[in-house]
Amino acid sequence: MMLYGFLRWFRRITALAVFAGLLYFFLFISARIEVLWQGLIKLQIVPAILGIASGGLITVLLVLSLTIIFGRVYCSLLCPLGIWQDIVNRAGQFLRGRKKLKNRFSKAHNAIRYLIMVAAVICVAFSFILPLAWLDPYALFGKMAVNLGRPLVSLVGGSQYPAWNLAAFLISAVLFTTITVISFFRGRLYCNTICPVGTLMGLISKISMFRIQIDTAACTHCQLCGTSCKSHCIDCNSAVIDHSRCVVCMNCISVCRRSSILYRFSWKRKNRPETTDVIQQQQGQQKRNSRRVFLVAALGAGAGAVLLNRVTEKKRVRITSSMPPGAGNLQRLKDKCVACHACVAACPSNIIKPAMGDFGWQGFLLPAVSYENGFCGFECQKCQEVCPSGALQLMPLEEKKRMRIGVVKLTLENCIVEKFGTDCGACDEHCPVKAVEMTPREGTNKVFPKTNPAICIGCGGCEFICPATPKAIVVIPLSEQRQADAPVLDAKIKVEINGFGF
Repeated sequence: MMLYGFLRWFRRITALAVFAGLLYFFLFISARIEVLWQGLIKLQIVPAILGIASGGLITVLLVLSLTIIFGRVYCSLLCPLGIWQDIVNRAGQFLRGRKKLKNRFSKAHNAIRYLIMVAAVICVAFSFILPLAWLDPYALFGKMAVNLGRPLVSLVGGSQYPAWNLAAFLISAVLFTTITVISFFRGRLYCNTICPVGTLMGLISKISMFRIQIDTAACTHCQLCGTSCKSHCIDCNSAVIDHSRCVVCMNCISVCRRSSILYRFSWKRKNRPETTDVIQQQQGQQKRNSRRVFLVAALGAGAGAVLLNRVTEKKRVRITSSMPPGAGNLQRLKDKCVACHACVAACPSNIIKPAMGDFGWQGFLLPAVSYENGFCGFECQKCQEVCPSGALQLMPLEEKKRMRIGVVKLTLENCIVEKFGTDCGACDEHCPVKAVEMTPREGTNKVFPKTNPAICIGCGGCEFICPATPKAIVVIPLSEQRQADAPVLDAKIKVEINGFGF
């Protein structure tokens, strides 16, 4: 039993460390990205599946191997939303008191959970990621932490969070409240009914090498294990555990007074009586019939979602904001991004915000760039470094410095030099590639801005610093990012892009 106690506390400490690390990243870190945060983020299974071509294969193999050997440990060790549900459920047990708790076994909602999983798989197979962005537990955790947690932390700290978005805040508040209330009363109901990741891990854990098992000869059906089970997966009356919902928390082992519950090697050949085989054959036939029904429904749901995506995809979307560097093009961003908002949390300039209508309805809450509060750092790659799915492709810094995410547009009549005859030049001083330069006008002693769109990378320094109202110089977003022409810089010119130009 000492081994089980050690494993139980190891799980708790590891889970709390993972949860605290990810929560700290999403709530507080913006300027510094350490290897620790990158490692925690890139251990999430859904972004890894979407980013298999960009390094996610190792994570996929690791998580699947852990599940095949130990069961659904991913859900209780590495999934931040699952860990949060455990914390809330534990608090619920404490507040209600153990004497008021009863055997909490409930039948699995298999029709719903498999329907959602199959529909999600079909959507992903046809590059329609939007449903998964609202089902993936890691992506949900990121949305809630960034859009709800950060503004609240800033408010408590007496500062204002620049990427504040009311719609994203309200949506995150509804999601957070719903999942928290469900967890308080029903434990991991979300994980075992809606979450496609939990369903996938559950299918694998049915055949895992090690499983929690009940010794029916020693069991007295005292109901203690069922009372402590956060997944409601132990049927105390029949002494059966639904391994597809068990997250190997080992609470049941710790409360069992007869030591009749064990976590042990399960790949053993069992000799069953002939009557048991007949009963299981009948049950198997019933399961096959029900599977046909939900499979047809799942195929229909997935096909309907894909068809809707294809019909609406034909309409050209006019984007109104730039995409973060490394996105490539809008379709690629939609195909790979789960809107976890790690890039929003990591951006030191706070210019990445959740998109509303910037990319059409399919791009809702995807990362978009706004130059209201800053501009894209010439030597910054934080968003690319933390992206777990490769939606923002990490590239060599020199290549990133020439990656065009937008193109400059000058409206000279709005410029204060043209309008009021005032000296300025802020846009020139803030352009790292000299796509904007102040040039003299013949017959005057004034210099006026002149643009070279061919070398512009759309960093937004000129738009952010422009003092004119309306802006005399802005960045026009591009639906496809590409390399800009190489700039020709004067070695004598020192470009300062971290301060104001006047």
